[in-house]
Formats: sequence, structure tokens, C-alpha cells
Amino acid sequence: MTGRIVSKLVTVRVDGIQTLEEGSQIYRNQYIELKWYLLRMGRCNKWRVFTLDVFEAIYTRRSIREFDKTKKVPDWMVEKILDAARYGPSPENVQPWRFIVIRDEESKRFLADMAQETSSGAFGMTRYEMTSDRIWYVSEEARVDVVERMFDGRLFRYPEEADVVILGCTSDHWYDMPTIPASIKEITDMAFAMAVQNMWLAATALGLGAGWDSFVCIGDERRREMVARYFGIPRNWRPITAFCIGWPKRARILGPSRYPIEAIAFEEYWGRPYLRQAFRKKR
Repeated sequence: MTGRIVSKLVTVRVDGIQTLEEGSQIYRNQYIELKWYLLRMGRCNKWRVFTLDVFEAIYTRRSIREFDKTKKVPDWMVEKILDAARYGPSPENVQPWRFIVIRDEESKRFLADMAQETSSGAFGMTRYEMTSDRIWYVSEEARVDVVERMFDGRLFRYPEEADVVILGCTSDHWYDMPTIPASIKEITDMAFAMAVQNMWLAATALGLGAGWDSFVCIGDERRREMVARYFGIPRNWRPITAFCIGWPKRARILGPSRYPIEAIAFEEYWGRPYLRQAFRKKR
């Protein structure tokens, strides 16, 4: 068998595949199937089983909005995800993020109600063709249903479906120096986004599904205030998003194609496409 070795496994019998003894080498083309087997059978007692190449986690990450409500996310996984957020970069290491871990069903339903109200107002006022064209990668058979659920907001009720919701908050009240620009909010928001990305990649590496639902508190500051009041968030902190975690109800195909590097990156100045090494002329 060929391929790059990505991990070592504990002893496990993989029905219909093969038997791997302790210390056996596991190759990339076996990895995903074996990982899901271990998760289903509850053989997830060792963190090293879930070691994923960072690029594999990036390429396989999807937004998950449908969860298996019969399966619970263990606390140690939640802590690993929070720990990943803790190591996000931030200016002067101010760490402008706080997270509320929510499992209460009533609280998750409250967030779902808020998200549906906001999203139905945002999408319900647009023409079907405008939204449909943006999600061209969804099959025509499924697109009508997806757009309908976007219009009435049902698509964004997934906080109530997730086993765990991590409500993320940020603050720009870190500096009292007059020389700090008013745009410091942009810096702290970027730092917060990188912390959430860390959580998302960690959840993917653990075999979990995750989705970022910002409709719970955007669009109207009064709605954000309602969320803050419900969860007792101080006034100098802003709830930003509900990061929803759970076991995927079903597997999703890989995400839609992306623009090539030449379409998104320039070399030295705007308008001069960055050429990948394979396309550069040899000198």
C-alpha cells in the first residue's frame, strides 16, 4: 500500500476492511473511513486518532446545519474546540473573545427564533432568481427547497438542532490611548474571526459538523441587545455569532469549486495576476 502515513492507531477491528494492531500504520486513503468507524463505535478515547493534516481539514470543512440529535458531543471535544480558539492570534495578545457554551434546549430555541426572524427579513425581500443564482452549485432539484427555507428563515434555525452552541462575543474596549484609531473594532473583529476559524477546523478534525449562524444577533442592534440581556452579557461585550456543533445527520459532498489563485491574488500591485509556479517561464 502506498501513501503518506498520517497517524498511528490503537488496536481496532475494522469490519469489512482489515485488522490493525496497535502501532500499525494508517495511510491517507484509509483515514477518513477508519476515523468515522471509530467515532461510531465509541473508540475515541485517544486524541491522536483524530490527527488531521491542516490542509485536509481546510479542504473538507463544510457548513453543517442538520445534526443527529440522538448523539451527544462529549465535553472533552468541546474543550478541545475552545482550546483551539484560545490559541487564535490577536494584537498584543489581548484575546478579544469570550464564549458561552450552551446546551439548554430553551436557550437554543431562543437563538433559533432570533435567527429565523432576521434571515426571513433579509432574504424574504429579494427575488428568487437573485438568491438562486448565488447558490448555483446546489442541484436544481434541491435549490427550490433551499431558497424557500432561506426566504422563511427555517434554514437558519439550526442552533436548536445542534447539541452544543458556542455563543461568541467580542469587545473593542481594550485600549484607552487616544492614539489608537477608531477602527480598532475592525482589528478585534478580525481576531475574533480567526479564533472561530480555529474552532471550525478543530471540529472538522474531530469528525464533528459545525455551522456559523450570525443571524442570531445581526441586522438590528435591538436584537443584539435582546441576546445580550438573555445571556447576561455585559454591555462592553458584543455577541457576534452562534457557533453550532454536533454530529452531522448525513455526510456532505465536498464544497463548490473556488476561484483559481490567479483570480484572487495579485503580484506586487493590483491587476497583475499572481502566477503559480507551474505556469511561470523558466529562466
